[in-house]
Amino acid sequence: METLTICPTSTATILACQKIAKTFKENIYELSNLRSEWDPEYATSLTVWVDDTIEKHYSDTLDSLEDERYRQWHEIMIAGLQHLKVLRASVKVDFKHDKEFLKDFFKKVGYTDYFSDAKNGDHLCLYKFLKTFAENMDEATRQKIVEKGTLDSLFDKILTCSNRVNDFEDCFIALEGENKLDNYGKNEVAQIYETIQDICRIAIAYYQFDPAMRSKFSYYKVLVNL
Repeated sequence: METLTICPTSTATILACQKIAKTFKENIYELSNLRSEWDPEYATSLTVWVDDTIEKHYSDTLDSLEDERYRQWHEIMIAGLQHLKVLRASVKVDFKHDKEFLKDFFKKVGYTDYFSDAKNGDHLCLYKFLKTFAENMDEATRQKIVEKGTLDSLFDKILTCSNRVNDFEDCFIALEGENKLDNYGKNEVAQIYETIQDICRIAIAYYQFDPAMRSKFSYYKVLVNL
């Protein structure tokens, strides 16, 4: 099944990769100071790789960003991240004197493993975050947090996003580049996605005090503005 090439989530991913690769190339002379392999030739080859992949596998599906399924995915991911951010802030306020609870809670429901990358635009991590949250959130912990002042409805909103994202599970599994993805196109896009994500992590750290440049290497912000 050609899951990746017909999935609007995948189309958005490859277009975001293209935009970030272009930004990377435009700033390669500055960024070349960060990694030995980062030079103009590397940046050019990356943009060519992404452009060729789009031409080979996506020339007939670029209009998918206009369809209803993409809009649904986009809405779920933005809402899910926002609700998770609000819950994190609320819990940190209410349990600021209970560091052990905070540590255990953040580890159990996925904040420790996924929050940092998710808030920087890695939607594969956000997908895993939502699934982990739904699987590990127990009623006792939920009630303990609600009793401190967090609205119970906030949990429902997060769980709703987790349930809705199931409709796009095939797309996210494809992005992981697992062995079962034997189709060349799927593996190629998974490799591009991983390469661009690595670039984004380093570039975001480098541009820590430059919000404008940070946003250009944030998957989340690039996807929102496609």
